[in-house]
Amino acid sequence: MLRQVLHRGLGTSFSRLGHFVASHPVFFASAPVLISILLGASFSRYQVEESVEHLLAPTHSLAKIERNLVDSLFPVNRSKHRLYSDLQTPGRYGRVIITSFRKANMLDQLLASVIFFFSVPPYSPCSRAPELRRLGL
Repeated sequence: MLRQVLHRGLGTSFSRLGHFVASHPVFFASAPVLISILLGASFSRYQVEESVEHLLAPTHSLAKIERNLVDSLFPVNRSKHRLYSDLQTPGRYGRVIITSFRKANMLDQLLASVIFFFSVPPYSPCSRAPELRRLGL
């Protein structure tokens, strides 16, 4: 008896619901799409946090304050978006450390002229021959 009442009541209600959905197909086809778009639009506001320090260190920790201080005083050359070829001019380079046995001044006129002579590229319009004659080299 209870089974028949439930079966008849549920059958009637679902029949009316089916008739209502069938008579309004545009609403029931577009409503799930609109709801999905509205809920999916919130994903555009999410950002992936890649800094482990930001995730694990407290906001006002001493380590974070010290790191910000060191970064502000000693900036690092962060040239991620530049090509390596842009960082230097073409050519061959060498480094020379010049020291004095007598602990004398290394920037006297003769030595400054020699350093300037070797710092000029060989293909520049500046001629090296007069400099060599003047220095006695």
